[in-house]
Amino acid sequence: MIAQLPEPLVPPDVDLRGLEYMPLLGGRLLSSDFNASSTDAEWRAALTLWWAAWGQVPAGSLPNDDVVLCRLADLGRDVKAWRKVKAKALYGFTECSDGRLYHEVLCEQALIAWEKRVKEREKKAKWREKQARKEPGQDGSVHGDSEGTEPGRNGSGTADGTRRDGTGQEEIGTGTSPPQGGADLAGHQPTSAGAICRALRQAGIGDTNPGHPDLQVLLDAGATEAEFLGAVDESLDKGKPFAYVLGVVAGQRKRAAATAAQLHRGPLPTTAITDRKNRQLTTAGLMTGAVRAQPQPQQEVVDVDARVIAPRKLG
Repeated sequence: MIAQLPEPLVPPDVDLRGLEYMPLLGGRLLSSDFNASSTDAEWRAALTLWWAAWGQVPAGSLPNDDVVLCRLADLGRDVKAWRKVKAKALYGFTECSDGRLYHEVLCEQALIAWEKRVKEREKKAKWREKQARKEPGQDGSVHGDSEGTEPGRNGSGTADGTRRDGTGQEEIGTGTSPPQGGADLAGHQPTSAGAICRALRQAGIGDTNPGHPDLQVLLDAGATEAEFLGAVDESLDKGKPFAYVLGVVAGQRKRAAATAAQLHRGPLPTTAITDRKNRQLTTAGLMTGAVRAQPQPQQEVVDVDARVIAPRKLG
């Protein structure tokens, strides 16, 4: 008799996309059998899949497809490499009746984050309803907000100025007008890393991470949004994720730096330009026959023994 698969561990509408943090539960993880027995490659693939599952719908789950899982594990199309680490990389995941794989611990945390998000959205909806009933020019605070924040703002803003709900999620599409100039609904500008990741997500790169150390290194070096977007097409063509975009930008900058180190700074000296032009003209003349090669004169070498000759007296 075939065992019946369990029901999904979270409802199908649990959506945490855009939430830029995930509880890692370090003590629980580092004391686990998985941490003690997995190889570096297995550990890396598993962590990458946890982050991928956090951004799936429903959150905490993955599709049960080796080709897709291979790419989500940041292994590109190397399915052979994926199968070597698959058993450990999927540690903690269970197949459920909808055909997807669910991670018990991730799903627990996803439900907590989802509950906070739903409550925050309900709070904002009540405030907007209250504001809609007010006469023009009147002001008020968020319903239930006892911290004296600005109208429509929940007091949970972060140090980088990004408006977030109770789960740390940037609130998208719930305001009365679209954000202007890249700002969020409260008018705050995102961090440089956040802006780059937002642009990449809009271009089709779904696994962005504004906290990635390589991204920060590139931004500190002066990399621009255009450089990252210029690598999107190649990344999508190869089925590669966010890390591949970072690699392309880093490679382009390294090659540019190497070329710059070999280039002469400032105008070339006049003598150097003249000498080079004369050599080019002479070479062209020899090849076309307009100039004949001049034979070099032979230098005669006279071997003379040095002698001292005494003067003779005359007469």
